[in-house]
Amino acid sequence: MRKRSLLGAASALAAASLAGALCLQTARSLVTPVVQRPERTRILAVDGGNVTLHADQDTSAPGVYSLYWGNRTGHARIGQVISSDTKARTVTRRVEEIYSGQLKGNTAGYWAGYVYPDPEAAGLPFKDVLLPGPAPAWLIPGSARRPWVIHVHGLGGRRATGVRTAPFFHRLGYPQLLISFRGDPDAPPTPDGKHHLGLSELADVEAALDFAASHGAGSIIISGWSMGATMALAAAHTSSHRALIAGLVLTAPVLDWHRTLSSHTAARRLPAALATGVLRILGGPLHRLAGLAQPLDLRTLDFSALAPPVPAVILHSVGDASTPIRISEDYAARFPDLVSLVRFPACRHTQEWNISPALWENAVEGWLPDGRS
Repeated sequence: MRKRSLLGAASALAAASLAGALCLQTARSLVTPVVQRPERTRILAVDGGNVTLHADQDTSAPGVYSLYWGNRTGHARIGQVISSDTKARTVTRRVEEIYSGQLKGNTAGYWAGYVYPDPEAAGLPFKDVLLPGPAPAWLIPGSARRPWVIHVHGLGGRRATGVRTAPFFHRLGYPQLLISFRGDPDAPPTPDGKHHLGLSELADVEAALDFAASHGAGSIIISGWSMGATMALAAAHTSSHRALIAGLVLTAPVLDWHRTLSSHTAARRLPAALATGVLRILGGPLHRLAGLAQPLDLRTLDFSALAPPVPAVILHSVGDASTPIRISEDYAARFPDLVSLVRFPACRHTQEWNISPALWENAVEGWLPDGRS
């Protein structure tokens, strides 16, 4: 009996140790910037203006995307599917533009939802500006009578995130600011070299709002992606310029870090308690084990139970495995007079525009709070 008790205690201790190690590993990976993305997309052949790739969920998806290789030294814009071979598990797509490097077969790269490297590649006029930090941003001019749009990318992203939708706003005459923030590859790191999941980065959104206000913005729309949507919502509630914020465009938003992490762990068939453990590490006395100089109390970014102070439109894929759409559905159902939800076909996280540009743009144009429809 005593032996069985000792074995049971040892098993419980081993399980607890394993769970603790998994929580710590997840917490560290969540806040640690990715220096080099794994290049798992197999580039099989290049023939004229086409590229043949190993077929998978990414490379077979409809729409326009980016293909990077050679640790981002190579970059091409990849367009529509030309043909596919189910037996050989290959797909051939149009190469719309090569921005850098030489695209060759028998190599590998990684697939991304970016479309253009900068506004110039999208055919847009722009100039470089520096926000406090200094954090570089792109300013796309527009009509003085139109609201400004501030684009805020997500965790581990870049300001090029918003360039795919910038031509749409430019056609409508909106001045635009596409910002970077601390921790980005082209902006200063945070003091501890870690992501802070929107808590410290929110200061850079505030700096962008201040820039727009000081340059004549009469009203502002924030277009946020994933964690950028978290910061957009936070700014609408807390910014000193919140009176200027007229609306929020939220693509695949993180509305609640706890529910998002819980859903993400469940999708990976991991214990639901993992999310709670991760948040306790990040926000408690063990934060230094994740490399953080200060704890991250992500409850201060949870506005999911509060009505947004301005109208918001959410654009979210039904197949998003990173930030499940049911969280957005609950938010929209709770505040139906202020929140509109537009569902997209299944696609990767933040690739709603890529899979259906017309749906994204028509939905936003019909929603715009300045009366445009």
